[in-house]
This record gives sequence, structure tokens and C-alpha cells, in this order.
Amino acid sequence: MDKSGSMWFFVHMLATLHHTISQKVSEIFDLYTELHDIRISLFSPEGRLIYPDSVGRPNCHHCTMLRETLAMDSRCRDLDREMMQAALEKREMVIYTCHAGMTEVVVPLFVEEELVGFVMPGQFRSQTAPELSPYSELWRAVEGGDGLQEAYVETPVYSEKKIETLMSMFQLLMEFIISNQLIHHKDFDLIQPVIERIEEEPESELTLETAARMVGRSPSTVSRLFKKVTGRSFKQYQVNYRLEMAAGQLKTKPNCPVAEIALAVGYDDPLYFSRVFRKQYGCSPSEYRCR
Repeated sequence: MDKSGSMWFFVHMLATLHHTISQKVSEIFDLYTELHDIRISLFSPEGRLIYPDSVGRPNCHHCTMLRETLAMDSRCRDLDREMMQAALEKREMVIYTCHAGMTEVVVPLFVEEELVGFVMPGQFRSQTAPELSPYSELWRAVEGGDGLQEAYVETPVYSEKKIETLMSMFQLLMEFIISNQLIHHKDFDLIQPVIERIEEEPESELTLETAARMVGRSPSTVSRLFKKVTGRSFKQYQVNYRLEMAAGQLKTKPNCPVAEIALAVGYDDPLYFSRVFRKQYGCSPSEYRCR
């Protein structure tokens, strides 16, 4: 399947979820796979494979032979579900070795505390893995020859240190994806114009009524969606964004007067700005600047 076909599949399948996932996510996954020869799979919260499709980017040859020829697909799926549950309970990445000697990774994916699905990079071997496939003898007995062992040897092998680095890099990529809202609740699309307005003009206070007119919804609907999507009220979101901008400018513009920074983010009263800032950060703007 070509790249455009892969993109279509990605977006089409995700239309059934409560979240929208940008096409850029598939591009990031594909680049990571090309660089490190590690396939990345995305599953729904129920454990259904969403991306990639088995034709465009199939499982490793060794795993395909086990699943299809030796009829171990159900065993592999059961283990996937078991480890997804373990990762969900821990709310963190789980790395394990499967029954076929492959290193597998499962990461629960949360957006605003809501489970979006699971991401699984794999399959590959660590340098401590057995030299022989655990099922090489069974393959010889059933199919004859060393085809399974040959496929086993073809899978990528990484040192424990390399695996640690690859997984650290992967975690950073996932943090980037979440922080840049490449995965977001579908309701985000409705209030996105309001969020963009807040971020583009922080010095100009936006009323709930004006925001509602911008998106053609009632003020109560906009208020509810802000809480649902961002975890903050409409007013809290504006205040937090302004203060985050001010905090950044206090550090990057050490010679700029606090009153000027306050004005740039919509506070024409420096004393009031200082009180609000202290409530948020536990110190005055000047103290924050010197930290």
C-alpha cells in the first residue's frame, strides 16, 4: 500500500473512536519504523488493531509464520490483551518477552485522563534472547526445514542499552504527540477556533458570549466543552494560558519590566497581575524570574 493509501486507512479507521488522531501521527510512526525497523501498532481501548493494516506493514515474518502456519494467533492475541491490561493498571509502559522470544512493548495512551488506546512497538529481539526460536523444533516436526529459524534470525537484534534508548526516544515522541494535540477529543475541533483566538491574542480578554458566537453554540455548551476537553473552565483556561506566557517571558526577557509583561498578556494592573501570578506559582513574578 502506498503512503496515501496508508493515510486514508489511518484516518478512516479512527473515525469510529471518540478521538481524532492527526495524519502526522502515522507519519511519525512510519519514520520511526523506517529508522529502527520496529513496527508500531495502534490499538483501540478495546484492543482492536487500528493502524497499520496488515498489508501495508505486516508483522515480522517470524511472527506471521507462528500466527498463521502454527495456528498461534489466539495465543498471541491473548498475551497482547493481558499485557495491555497490565500496562493500563500501571498506567505506564510495559516491556516484556513474549512466548516466541520477541521483545514486545505496550504503552497505554491517555489524553486528558481518558484512555485513547494502546501503542505497541515491536517485534525485535534483545541480545539476551535465545539463539534459537522457541518453536524451531515444532516447525521442523510440522513443516520440515529451518524456515522458522531463518525468519527468527532475520528479526532485528538490539542490546539492552540500545532498547532503553529506543524506548526513551519513543516515550518522548508520544509526549510530543500528546502535547501538540495531534491526538485530541473530537469535541476539540468545535472549540479549536476559540483556543486559537486565546493563544493568538492573550492580551485581549475573550468573553464566553463572544466565544459562543464564534463557534455558533450557546455559552453553556462552550463552557461544558472547555471543561470536558481541557479539564479547565473557560475562564481558567484563559488565565492559565496568560500566566504560562508571562512565566515564559519572565525567563526569556530578563530585562523587560514586569508591568510590561503583565500588559502583554492582558493585565493592565501590575499589582493584580502579581496577586494572580503568586496564586498560580506560589511566588511573585520577580521571585520567579530569579529562580
